[in-house]
Amino acid sequence: MQNQIENFFFRLLFYVIRLFGFRTVQNLGSAFGGFIYSVIGLRRKLALDNLRHAFPEKTEHEIRAIAKASYRNLFMAYFEILYMDKLTEEDIRRYISFPESEKINTLLQRGKGLIILTGHYGNWELCALTVPVIVPQKYTVVVQKQRNPYVNDFMTHMRARFGAKLVVMERALRESLRALSNNEAVALIADQSGPESGIYTEFFGRPASTHQGPAVFQLRSGAPMIMVMLIREGVGKFRIETEEIDTQNLTGSDEEKMIEITRRHVNMLEKFIRLHPEHWLWMHKRWKHTESYLTKQSLMKASQS
Repeated sequence: MQNQIENFFFRLLFYVIRLFGFRTVQNLGSAFGGFIYSVIGLRRKLALDNLRHAFPEKTEHEIRAIAKASYRNLFMAYFEILYMDKLTEEDIRRYISFPESEKINTLLQRGKGLIILTGHYGNWELCALTVPVIVPQKYTVVVQKQRNPYVNDFMTHMRARFGAKLVVMERALRESLRALSNNEAVALIADQSGPESGIYTEFFGRPASTHQGPAVFQLRSGAPMIMVMLIREGVGKFRIETEEIDTQNLTGSDEEKMIEITRRHVNMLEKFIRLHPEHWLWMHKRWKHTESYLTKQSLMKASQS
């Protein structure tokens, strides 16, 4: 019953959103995000705390401005997602530029596949929808299955519109390695908090647990790795930027190599976020295992002294 009720309101919002043009939808999402931040305050305390840790040099006024803009971006992205299956290939090419699109083809020419990483940045779903349109290749996209089956069906349809193959997390390792061995691209989001047992690396000055997936894929396949981010340039205008992540000159054990690969792609993510901090999801519990990790490290040092 809960899923059906959620689906009713989801569908209601879906059909209302589609009554408007794309730019109006963006403005509505931005306004709603500002309302959620200022009036509802959903996870506002967490977002402000994350930003204060990440940017100790910024004033409180600057921190609050970034936080509010982050909420505006998030809900703008949500509203855009509800509209996305209405966008044609021509719409996508009109709204979104991809100046360095040939990088994907160039990296695939190495013959080892390509690992594409992104984050909850700008509009990650629109980024994933756009790349296969502008750079037609075979893409496997690792996705998290939605709890609500009705919402999951919608997201599956929308994500696969332009030929991407979707793989749920539970089957990601085998399917992704198979795709890479066939010289295909594998795309996944790499900015969420990993488990307490994950790889810890510095992220905005604090150790944060990170999922091992990207590092495992790279070590087992030898595939190059690239960060692909969609940046807002105004209402109805986006640009996709890319930067290859260095996976050369790795030394040590496989575990040490995994840690180093993770450190490099997390550093690249931080670099993009610092350029446009309002594009990222500051209300996410990215550092939820940090305190526990630091406590364990402290106890280990104490026992060794």
